[in-house]
Amino acid sequence: MSQVLSNVRVLELTDSIAGPFAGKLFADFGADVLKIESPQGDPARRYGPFPHDIPNPEASGLFLHLNRNKRGLTLNLQHESGRELFLQLVPSADIILESFPPGQMERWGLGFETLRAMKPSIVVGSLTPFGQYGPYAPFRGNDIVYYATGGPMNATGAADLTPIKKTLNMVEAQAGNAFAGQVLAAFLVGRYQGEGQHVDVAAVETQLGSIDRRMTLELAYQFTGERSGRSSPLGAALPMGVYPCADGYVQIVTTPAWAPRMLATLNDAELTHYFQENPEGALIDPQTISRVEEVLYPWLMSHTKLECFEEADLKHGWPVFPLSTVEDVMHDPHFQALGTFIQIDHPVAGLQTYVGAPWRQSRKGFEVRRPAPLLGQHNAEIYGNELGFSSEALASLRALDVI
Repeated sequence: MSQVLSNVRVLELTDSIAGPFAGKLFADFGADVLKIESPQGDPARRYGPFPHDIPNPEASGLFLHLNRNKRGLTLNLQHESGRELFLQLVPSADIILESFPPGQMERWGLGFETLRAMKPSIVVGSLTPFGQYGPYAPFRGNDIVYYATGGPMNATGAADLTPIKKTLNMVEAQAGNAFAGQVLAAFLVGRYQGEGQHVDVAAVETQLGSIDRRMTLELAYQFTGERSGRSSPLGAALPMGVYPCADGYVQIVTTPAWAPRMLATLNDAELTHYFQENPEGALIDPQTISRVEEVLYPWLMSHTKLECFEEADLKHGWPVFPLSTVEDVMHDPHFQALGTFIQIDHPVAGLQTYVGAPWRQSRKGFEVRRPAPLLGQHNAEIYGNELGFSSEALASLRALDVI
């Protein structure tokens, strides 16, 4: 039995992170994703990390992760011959993913109406920073722009410091995830109704409706006028936040209802007596935290992250969670049991470990069919075997910088 999308072909005209993340999801579900790059390659090929810290466009860890299970073509759409070649690929495609500036596909003669005339069921997904229309449509964007403009960056960080963004490229990954979901929905509609459509996704809008506090803060503004902001944990009576322990850090969450669990874990007679003397006042008195931390810090520093978690959370139900390093999670017996990490052998990068798909299916779920492609690796296979170009013709197109 084949994977759920094994009879679907996707032409991916995206680069960097968000668009390729969407393409990866289709590829992981079995779709034949043709990663179409310019002859110079996806800029993500220049992003690290690299094996042994030696830069190599064929061995970028980010590119290898985002483009597994895809086949790779090179094609210069700025060249008329490149656009003609692309149109020859359209009849075999079900979905086209693109992330060019608004109107660029139309200027090339590759707009949705042109493509739909060739194949009525085609689904074209366009991912741009700010959408196809509106005053911001021409603007460029990246992870921090999307989070600052559409997301809750104004409410992220300590109150006495400047706002901060989330680490690395989490927002672009989220935008790619939303992009894939909407395109897949349009594809399913087309499968049942026989009509394709254009899906316009603005990366910044994926943050405006995000469950990552933005939606909650928007509702608060609508109902109360609250504009949101950053708060400080100072003044809390109970431990809340990140604390050091013997081999790293833990995240602690303590509510008044969980104070008895905290006391049972710390098992300090004097501290327990302090809470019993004034059961209500101790839970709100700002001076309480110093009394707790006099006991808490020595307890933490005498336990490892895992010991803290086992003693506090698993034994007493007090939420104390380890802040795992990459090394921690890659050797964690739970993730090993789940098969979270997979190994892929790449002809240049070699055998490397990657995060697999965060789902499991009873039949034909996620599979590793191939590593990320080398630049133009499948040109002869697609252009030659499928479209019928001779090796001489391909050499000529390569010399003209068309492929």
